[in-house]
Amino acid sequence: MTKRLPITALLLTAALTPLAAHAQTSTQVAPETHPVGDIPDNQAFVRYASAAGGYSLEVPEGWARAVSGTRVTFTSKLGAVEVWTAGSTGTPTPASVRSGELAALAKTVPGLKVTAVKAVTLPSGPAVRASFTSTGPVNAVTGRAPALENDLYVLSHAGKRVLLRFSAPLGSDNVDAWKQMSDSLRWR
Repeated sequence: MTKRLPITALLLTAALTPLAAHAQTSTQVAPETHPVGDIPDNQAFVRYASAAGGYSLEVPEGWARAVSGTRVTFTSKLGAVEVWTAGSTGTPTPASVRSGELAALAKTVPGLKVTAVKAVTLPSGPAVRASFTSTGPVNAVTGRAPALENDLYVLSHAGKRVLLRFSAPLGSDNVDAWKQMSDSLRWR
């Protein structure tokens, strides 16, 4: 039995030596980090359809949905997507969005500061995109209200105005996800 022990130890040492050498020379890659509110590039999207609103669009899979009348909101810790309809007063222009939709939002959205308003073309038609910052709701744990970045798209179709608002913590990189969602808007 004493002769087997040294042979077993020798075999075990010979088997583990290459593994130990590899462990010492391999480098670990740090996990990828994203700013708070950054929608991951591998986020899956699902199509949401609103019969009352007359539209459909892709939204992040797994986000909580709340519906109130013609307003639907999708939320997660990464941000929010909000869509609602209103009566149309014609094709939106940057001037009409500034004096109409943004003026109305300024009454209910704390700290709203407009950074840009411009006409854009989406696959669903002409639109106006208004970018602005605002103050989010106070976090019950930290007692702090986060700064948010927002994009509001205003479109008109068949006598309805559709408003599509994206919001996330300031500094998050959601350009691609927000573009995918706004480009996915379809009329029903």
